[in-house]
Amino acid sequence: MQISGEIVVAAESASFEAATAFVYIEDTGRADAVAQRLGRVSLADAAHRQGAESRIPFAVETTEPPDTGTVGVRVHISLNGVEDVTSRDLVSAAYIQATEGESVEVAVSPV
Repeated sequence: MQISGEIVVAAESASFEAATAFVYIEDTGRADAVAQRLGRVSLADAAHRQGAESRIPFAVETTEPPDTGTVGVRVHISLNGVEDVTSRDLVSAAYIQATEGESVEVAVSPV
């Protein structure tokens, strides 16, 4: 299963370059359980200039179909290239539901 779309960085977000965007695909169908990661991709050299909206395309292959049929997309743009979220990084505020073949937009904002 492949999920694709664009990460949307708002025009008012501070400029950055040489960042790493991490996109996670997770099984989010169980309200009482931790989401199970199905796929992940890291995109090097993500950049944004304050004053204009930026869009970063992505495509993630999942390792297996979700047990519940519900897939969520989560994004973290790391300014220092590490997967742990630190101050000034950008993250998606909510899981975005996705289905194969549908393009999704995932907005991010500073931590």
